[in-house]
Amino acid sequence: MIRLIKNILRLALLLLIGSGLLFSYARFIEPRFIDETQLILIDTAAGSSDHSGYDDSLRIAVFADVHFSQYYTPEDFDRAVARINAIEPDLVFFLGDLIDNFNTYTGDTAPIVEALSQIRTSGRVSVTMENGVSHDKFAVFGNHDYGGGSETHYNAIMESGGFHVLVNETVQLPDWNVTITGIDDMVIGYGDPTCAASLPEDMYNIVLSHEPDVITEVTGYPVDLMLSGHTHGGQINLPVISDYVLPPYGKIFVSGEYSFENDRDTLLYVNRGLGTTKLPLRFLASPELTELILQ
Repeated sequence: MIRLIKNILRLALLLLIGSGLLFSYARFIEPRFIDETQLILIDTAAGSSDHSGYDDSLRIAVFADVHFSQYYTPEDFDRAVARINAIEPDLVFFLGDLIDNFNTYTGDTAPIVEALSQIRTSGRVSVTMENGVSHDKFAVFGNHDYGGGSETHYNAIMESGGFHVLVNETVQLPDWNVTITGIDDMVIGYGDPTCAASLPEDMYNIVLSHEPDVITEVTGYPVDLMLSGHTHGGQINLPVISDYVLPPYGKIFVSGEYSFENDRDTLLYVNRGLGTTKLPLRFLASPELTELILQ
């Protein structure tokens, strides 16, 4: 009996130590990782484009789900900005969820604007908007950019940081045979997937949508690539917990690359994002930056 009690106590101690190590890893180590995923795509319709003197490819940096909070600060984001700039992108896409909860965020937004402004591009590609301003950094709303009182502030923060926010809107890069469409947030916002219905058949059409499950509503349209965030890759990939963390419109397509058998062979890529929400933990779902090379 004494030996059995000792064995039970040893097992309990090992479980306690293991749980502590697992928690420490998920809280303090994995959230500081930044994986870089490179995706090489081919625009088969771009033969007529004139890229005189250019490397015949577009390099695009994609990030998502920063979730600024007490657990993810502008100083943490500076590390991501340095990694984005090292890519030397022609375009930068942000897929939404900037501040975790605007109502409870105690930090100043000025450092966020400064960090966004520090994201550099090559300067060789841009879209001139109707107001005459040229942009090569684009964003969409996420659900956290509407919730928590953020709706009236998000656009101003992103614009001050050099990003144009696409709200059910399409812009074109005719010299590169590419369009960029931003679908608004579907959970709280005013998302309208039908805005992709009129995309040109003879161009490479990229759709930005915070929520990945929206892909089921656009595969009937001429969409070549959709980029999403929202899920954090599950954030905590343990039974029950991951089901709790996965949000609406993010329960089917959770992380990485998905292809669809339709007229365009549409591709979806779900970025795991940078920050955390609900719980300041990540396990088997490390933060991610995505580099796209469109040839």
